[in-house]
Amino acid sequence: MSLFGRVFIGAWLTAVIMVLVAVYITHFREFGDPRQKDRWEGPELFREVTHNLRMARRHDPDHFRHWLEDQPAKTQRRIFAVDRRGEEILNRPVPPSMAPLLESLSFRNRESHALVDKKPSVGFFVPQRDGESLRVVFIAGKSKEELLLRFILRNFWPILVLATLASGLACYLLARYLSKPLDNLRTATRRVAAGDLSYRVSPILRGHSRELGELAADFDSMTAQLQESMAEQRRLIKDVSHELRSPLARLQVALGIARQKNVQALDPELDKIGKAADYLEDIIGDILSLPVSGGDERALDDVVEINSLLTALTDDLKEEAAAKQAHFAVRTDDRELLVATRGSSLTAALENILRNAIKYSPVGGHIDVVIRHQGERCQIQVTDSGDGVPEAELEAIFRPFYRTDEARSRESGGFGLGLAIAQRTVAQHNGSIQAFNAPIAGLAVCVTLPLLETSF
Repeated sequence: MSLFGRVFIGAWLTAVIMVLVAVYITHFREFGDPRQKDRWEGPELFREVTHNLRMARRHDPDHFRHWLEDQPAKTQRRIFAVDRRGEEILNRPVPPSMAPLLESLSFRNRESHALVDKKPSVGFFVPQRDGESLRVVFIAGKSKEELLLRFILRNFWPILVLATLASGLACYLLARYLSKPLDNLRTATRRVAAGDLSYRVSPILRGHSRELGELAADFDSMTAQLQESMAEQRRLIKDVSHELRSPLARLQVALGIARQKNVQALDPELDKIGKAADYLEDIIGDILSLPVSGGDERALDDVVEINSLLTALTDDLKEEAAAKQAHFAVRTDDRELLVATRGSSLTAALENILRNAIKYSPVGGHIDVVIRHQGERCQIQVTDSGDGVPEAELEAIFRPFYRTDEARSRESGGFGLGLAIAQRTVAQHNGSIQAFNAPIAGLAVCVTLPLLETSF
């Protein structure tokens, strides 16, 4: 489970358990089980009081006292009855706050309402047959505090559901806040691992805690050093390659002079020297054509039409393919597909992909070239008829000087730079490149490039 999921689930479960424990302590332990209802409560008790008062008035003056004596203590605490002499019929002390209500009851005022201990109460004046009278006060309601608690207890499950949802939302926001910086760091590490050393994470994490800010600054410092180190390494390789060209040129001149002397016994050795020199020349040429990522990139100030470019490239490479008895099958798009480029860089990248397809296709094989229009982009897919590449190495083949085990021998040709050159060139054109094993054929290399607005 992700960090976000663990933080969210953990915080939410903690909040829900706290709500359950709090409700249990306040509801079940202190106030009892809410499922056990009072025998008389609210309107029911009021109706019972008035009924027994009528019975006492019409039949037996002691009826109300006997009824009240039979009630539970909880009910008795809500009903007080004072006779004509001012004595409570159960010989209980009358709450002082009840006195004003009792005094207001008389023959002329047989029902009155007031607050007793902040609780709504109703008083009755009940004349009886023997000339006696009762003044009865019924505490009909609860105080505001009790009513609030009563509301909470009676609405336990709805409140629990609402509390759970509210705590879930709060925990989601908290987990999102805590895990978002780590998600940003993970995205940054993936982009750096993919070769984008210019990516910086400090602007995204600005405003978070000091520790995260320091971590982001250290991460950016590390990527900046890596970027500078890589740039220095590439410059060094190119400088060394330039320096190697001078002695290599002198070697080619000396080789030509040696061949002019027409010493037949040395011809096999001279041929070996010539092949080695040509091999070094090709390596140096590929290294010098390898794009260098960095601030020295020039703008894409030229335009090329993809259908025409691929048609021309396949025509130029027909003889090379014919040497292996291979042939091209090209399917172009009907639309004009214009792509911004710089000089011949894109041409060289696509040529490397096509040459790679020829190289690894078997004798008598075929190379499929398909061009598709996809909204604001175009797609070029080159598929050879070879054995493909192991799935685990599909990303590695774009690394410089990398060759699979099946293609590692020098006799197969190439130095592992063709696809690396193509990948960096396509990236400089704001496109993408990927390789996959075609279901029926061999390796397929797919290039996606953005089109100019005039193409769609």
